[in-house]
Amino acid sequence: MSRCAYRCLCALILLLPFAIQVRAQSDNLTLHTKDYTLMDRLDIKLRNDSTLAFSTVKPFNRKTFTERIAYIDSLDAAGQLPIKLSAVDRYDIRCFLMENNEYAPARYLDSFRLKHPILKTFYETPSHLYAVDTKDFTMRVDPVLNLQTGHANDGTGSTYLNTRGLYVRGMLAKKVGFYTYISDNQERDPLYVRQWVSAHNAVPGVGFYKPYGTNGYDYFDFRGGVSFDLIKVIHVQYAYDKLFIGNGFRSLELSDFANDYVFLRLNTRIWKIDYEMIIAQTMQSVPQVGRDMKPKNYMSIHHLSAQLAKWLNIGLYENIMESGAYGLQLSYLNPVIFYRATESNLGTSGKANIAFDAKSNIGHHVQLYGTLLFDEFQIHELLHYSDGSFTNKQALQGGIKYIDALGIKNLDLQGEVNLIRPFTYMNFDSTTNFTHYNQPLAHPNGANIREFVALARYQPIPRLYVSGKIIQYLQGLDSAGYNMGNNLFDTYNTRPRDYGWHIGTGIPVHSTTLGLNISWELFDNAYIEVGGTHRTYNVQGQPNAGVTFYSVGFRMNIGRREFDF
Repeated sequence: MSRCAYRCLCALILLLPFAIQVRAQSDNLTLHTKDYTLMDRLDIKLRNDSTLAFSTVKPFNRKTFTERIAYIDSLDAAGQLPIKLSAVDRYDIRCFLMENNEYAPARYLDSFRLKHPILKTFYETPSHLYAVDTKDFTMRVDPVLNLQTGHANDGTGSTYLNTRGLYVRGMLAKKVGFYTYISDNQERDPLYVRQWVSAHNAVPGVGFYKPYGTNGYDYFDFRGGVSFDLIKVIHVQYAYDKLFIGNGFRSLELSDFANDYVFLRLNTRIWKIDYEMIIAQTMQSVPQVGRDMKPKNYMSIHHLSAQLAKWLNIGLYENIMESGAYGLQLSYLNPVIFYRATESNLGTSGKANIAFDAKSNIGHHVQLYGTLLFDEFQIHELLHYSDGSFTNKQALQGGIKYIDALGIKNLDLQGEVNLIRPFTYMNFDSTTNFTHYNQPLAHPNGANIREFVALARYQPIPRLYVSGKIIQYLQGLDSAGYNMGNNLFDTYNTRPRDYGWHIGTGIPVHSTTLGLNISWELFDNAYIEVGGTHRTYNVQGQPNAGVTFYSVGFRMNIGRREFDF
């Protein structure tokens, strides 16, 4: 066991006795599912909900959000909700409560039960293969399937995804929550994804993998964790999983694009403030990913969110990525002290980022959001921004969500712009760049990029889901072996000059992705679907490259697997 994992586990063991007298706890809602669309819509409609307002750090706590949705549903049933829900919204709320019935009020339970379970044991409710509810133990067991077949016209031919797995969650003695997910996966992807794998020695979002068949990959995916409440307002989680910090399609702070990692997460929610402290162990970039022991880094994060007004939530974020050469410094476990000050006292020099994020709900239909991230902060260079100093390493995101757009119920639109300057997320020591398992921890394309994203989601009737996307970006690539600040696996010390750096510097590449997906929900969390994508990737001075691919398939209890880079 690594020193980080050992110390985090020891801290967890020391905290567990305090959980004996506190309330029940749970796992988290799975990312990239319809649950988050529902939460987004209700957050915007209600504007100032005491739970939904704090949605920047994901995934969400299952118990907390289930109880809140049940409360909102009860207000709607009593005619006391200040906004009007559509019939589709009510259907989604009912599905959500049925999926999380162990935390739903008792008045719902009879209506969720099926009259004729399979063998009088399985699928007692439509949402779960197997369920246990006793005084001191609850458990839900669900199969996970993602079976897709398709075709890409870039020479790949047939594509496929074959995921079979199991998700188990539960609670011990109404005090300690647990969950585990494991799946076996084989996939063959379009050429541009395979080129990305070759360049990074990593499959997107995955750890160790093996070649499979012709141009395919084989890998296991495992996640799991335990959680409890230290006191009523402090939630503790120790897990091997992913996190996402941000309000947009992309995150400039911490995305869930890379492989899973071990982390200890403490969340404190009191009054109009939400505070997160995260200590994680990540893996340094290595030329070849194999079975050997891999060099580690330690990532420390604080995020403070405050609801300043009914229409405004703002957040302050800080992150340190420290080399694992000297182990995890215990000073980083202090949940209050600023990490950069701690760094100076320790004599270390890891990679530091600070950011400000905000979201504003306007008129029950619109949300504005944004993030401003600083990788370095030198006043003189900021005042002479047009000189293009390499030390001006900033990233900016701005976006808008428009629900029930144009008066059409359950038509949701989203637009987003991301600007990331060259060398952002890079350090003089490349081992502490903002990466994990040879994959970026923020934007999947790294840095030196200007991107526009447009998304549309439409649910005209309860079981039909239609989504479309347009992703367009300009990025500057390395030129003739010179570091142009886009590759997060390089050190900024290899730059050819100090000034003249702007987004797109280097060999420009223009890329556009158009995608459409249609899903029909056969039964709870089980979908048949068809999707198509057209992607262009045009590098200056090279022949234009493009691909059109489609897939059809069935998935159950899992979100779609997409490659949006």
